[in-house]
Amino acid sequence: MDVLLTGFPKRLLVALSVLVIVMCVMPVEARSVEHKRRHQRRQPENMAQLTKDMSSLKRPRNPSVEHYKNATRKIMKKLKNTRRFFNQERKVLNESREYRDGMPDWLPAVNFVDIHFHDYKSSRRIGGSIWERKFSYQMPKLYKSLKEYEVIFQMLRDVELDFPDDPFNNYKIVRQRLISNTLHRLYSSIAEITESMAAVNMATPPFDRTRMKLDTFQMKVDATQCLKNDYIAFRGYGNLLNNWYFEFRCPRSKKLNKRCAAYEDKLKEKKDSRRPRNKINMLFMS
Repeated sequence: MDVLLTGFPKRLLVALSVLVIVMCVMPVEARSVEHKRRHQRRQPENMAQLTKDMSSLKRPRNPSVEHYKNATRKIMKKLKNTRRFFNQERKVLNESREYRDGMPDWLPAVNFVDIHFHDYKSSRRIGGSIWERKFSYQMPKLYKSLKEYEVIFQMLRDVELDFPDDPFNNYKIVRQRLISNTLHRLYSSIAEITESMAAVNMATPPFDRTRMKLDTFQMKVDATQCLKNDYIAFRGYGNLLNNWYFEFRCPRSKKLNKRCAAYEDKLKEKKDSRRPRNKINMLFMS
């Protein structure tokens, strides 16, 4: 070997040795790097497939629950807009403090204490979700209460006003506009409720106008009675919209904000003020 290499410069010999070593090592490293790259390219694809497989294992949503959720939210949005427009337009009506008292028999009454504290667990049906049970319980009551005020505002619109034009001429114009706008939005809200009930295969509840106590409602009124009836009806309807809005906005025992807390505290106070049924029975028996 020494003989064969005799005559070669040492520097050239070293350079050739290094070149041979590099040529032997480079293909191995190149194959290793290429293998790593292919593995890294496959890894995101594998992770994406794994994520897709895991997502397919999630419990599918119940389409029935989604129907009731969507129907309730649509009605809540409609009620919110109805309430907002009514409160805005009501401010332009001139009200007299002299006629702000009274709860006549013809004014519709809704028991929000029973509605708010209703026990939905006791009324559970097979396969019925909480959304379905609340919808089935609340919507007929909301529908009935709006239909009752529809009757009241129709009667207010049709009353014969027995007083001179001055100084009530401007009041009559504003009054008629408010009643017309209120009826228009009432029709729209009732239609929304009817459509939402039909969307979940729920029949529209019957409404009997004759069950309302309208005998004391006078269809020919003077200025004093007109102002009084208007205020009572507008105040009652405004309270109805506010209570229904909070009923949908503030779930029971969940005080989301101060207004929800105040609403529930007010109803709880009314509930606690009721006499127990056994005490009432004892009073009747004594």
